[in-house]
Amino acid sequence: MAQVSIILPVYKVEKYLRQCLDSIVNQTFKDIEIIIINDCSPDNSLQIIKEYQKKDSRIILLNLPENKGLSNARNEGMKIAKSKYIVFVDSDDWVREDYVELLFNNIEKYNCDVFSEGFVSYHNKTSKYTREKYSFLTTKSTNNKSLILFPSINCGPWSKIYKKDFLLNNNLFFTLKSCEDCFFFYRLVLLKPKIIFKEEPIYFYRIGRETSLTASLYFRTYHIINLIKGIYKTLNEKKLYNEYCTIFHIYAFTYIAYCLTFSSFSTKKMKNLLFSVKRFLFSEKHYGLGISDKFVILIFKFFLNHIRLYKITAFVLKTFRRSYTKIFYSF
Repeated sequence: MAQVSIILPVYKVEKYLRQCLDSIVNQTFKDIEIIIINDCSPDNSLQIIKEYQKKDSRIILLNLPENKGLSNARNEGMKIAKSKYIVFVDSDDWVREDYVELLFNNIEKYNCDVFSEGFVSYHNKTSKYTREKYSFLTTKSTNNKSLILFPSINCGPWSKIYKKDFLLNNNLFFTLKSCEDCFFFYRLVLLKPKIIFKEEPIYFYRIGRETSLTASLYFRTYHIINLIKGIYKTLNEKKLYNEYCTIFHIYAFTYIAYCLTFSSFSTKKMKNLLFSVKRFLFSEKHYGLGISDKFVILIFKFFLNHIRLYKITAFVLKTFRRSYTKIFYSF
């Protein structure tokens, strides 16, 4: 039985798939199984997978009967994984040759539930590489509340290694069709796992791909509002809303602000977006909250009612993103 299962969902990536597969099959750590989930890809991705499968017996191909999206594909891969540990890779990205080796050695060394390394963003249009740094995470790795305070950390499932039993025993699968990474990470942290962060850049994350209409900023912001709804529902279901109230509202406030920094929405569209937030977050009375919780909620409601002020605040937060993140991570 292999030590590590690499889960790779595939859909419409024939242009990038060879680069991804080359980086996986040539890993320095050989004791792996490579689970490729073909999510009914309509291009030549399946042919490429079969070509690699003939050369490498570690490749396990799972052809899904219908396209249900990235979350479902990852879940199907998790269900058939036989290894002790699980690693995720997206099929339009690629990894360093010691990707699995570093992740495996460190999760064994620290005996943690999740171990995370750093990554480099690659812009598909400009060919520019940007190394993402979150050094403040390394000293706050056991402060689970702080990990869900801001969206600017790496919440992607890739560049991490997980104990499979921790995920399966807690029934932790991907559920949303959009913003699935952040929702998965949020629910993961609520379970209070032992997480260790380091910053070695071992994953190459491709950005700037043209995909679909839903990739527009307006629809992406709606997806983020659905994410916040999902988190709110989860906190209430787990009876954790009062405990996480302040952090949740700061998270919701800054995540929406973060989206607005990249938008050029009309006033009408912004009103619709912010009204939808008010409608589900403040439609009922919140009992048992402390003064500080009520104060944070009051501030959030104030900004939701003053669109221009929220927009200005969003740009300020963008400018000082790294600074304010460090400050609030001291929670």
